[in-house]
Amino acid sequence: MKTCKHFGECGSCKTQDMPYVTQLKGKEQRIKDLISEGNIDTELRPINHYQEYFYRNKMEFTFSNEEDLVCGMYSRLKKKKVFNIEECLIFSPDTEIILGAILKFCKEKKYTAYNKYTYQGFLRNLIVREAKFSGQLMVGVVATSKVDFHRDEFVKVLTALNLKAKLKSIYLITNDSWSDAVVFEKKELLWGDEYIEETLDGFTFNIGIDSFFQVNPVGITQLYRKVKEYASLTGKERVLDLFCGVGTIGIFLAEAAKFVWGVEIHKQIVDAAFINAKKNNIKNISFFAEDARRFLNTQGTFYRDVDLLIINPPRCGLNPKIIRAILRLNPKRIIYSSCNPTTLFTDLKGLKSSYKPDFIEPFDFFPHTHHMECLTFLSKTPHNS
Repeated sequence: MKTCKHFGECGSCKTQDMPYVTQLKGKEQRIKDLISEGNIDTELRPINHYQEYFYRNKMEFTFSNEEDLVCGMYSRLKKKKVFNIEECLIFSPDTEIILGAILKFCKEKKYTAYNKYTYQGFLRNLIVREAKFSGQLMVGVVATSKVDFHRDEFVKVLTALNLKAKLKSIYLITNDSWSDAVVFEKKELLWGDEYIEETLDGFTFNIGIDSFFQVNPVGITQLYRKVKEYASLTGKERVLDLFCGVGTIGIFLAEAAKFVWGVEIHKQIVDAAFINAKKNNIKNISFFAEDARRFLNTQGTFYRDVDLLIINPPRCGLNPKIIRAILRLNPKRIIYSSCNPTTLFTDLKGLKSSYKPDFIEPFDFFPHTHHMECLTFLSKTPHNS
């Protein structure tokens, strides 16, 4: 059992000192408890699990002015303090090299970190994405526009590194907002390709610096295989995919469906979804840049009684108004993929008047953390069939 040198101070891997088999049992028990508390009649299938180290394909690090400039994570031990990250066992073996080189460069240039309380400073965040199957790497520095960044020198530093992954893209992201979140007010490609590519089961997907993409490619490939298996499509079905992201699930299902429609609120992500569909020569799919609730309320009539509804919402789950819109939509079957079991079970209560969960199947995409994914297959209750 490996333990990261930052374990105990870093707030990301809270269970890394626990044997992995014990972690899995704990996650299964959590779902059993939620089933019991919700008085839900369903089958709980065994938890799916994969490699427990170096599984994440994206990390966001924070710059801060402590005694010196640091780049890392917020400390569990000292509130509001950021400490340097020298390794990350759930992300990439290249972490130490990349962060070490960037921090050395920024110190040499005397860059300061942005202070979210005084709104002064320059460096804000560092985004690193690593495609696990293709081995391609993308780096993005998030900063304010208050200092002229030494672009060419920065590119030379990164491209000279001896990395296990293949560096393909370097970005500078401008964020002058007051928000503490990573805001892409402007993105500038300093070097390389606009996207990195990831390959899942023969399908190739473009991943941008600001794209949403599931963080565990090995796990998500297995989940998509299960979705396709449980969907049991025959080529005649119409499929609606809410919160479709860059179109991954829809592309997996399209070859066995009559037609697939994806709905995603962010236009730039929908643009990426169209590119992914074209890249994989999928022609029976289309996407809408629309809020899910607005889409269902304004265009839901056309999709009423759709054969299969795919739901993959953010951690907050479904708004009650979306649940009511789904009930009006009256899909024949629902497959719900959730990254937050608590909100999943809240949503199941909202859907229970017309749908029952045939089974719940957990997936441990996030070893050494409390997070997990749950796949739920819902069919109509007998009086609604």
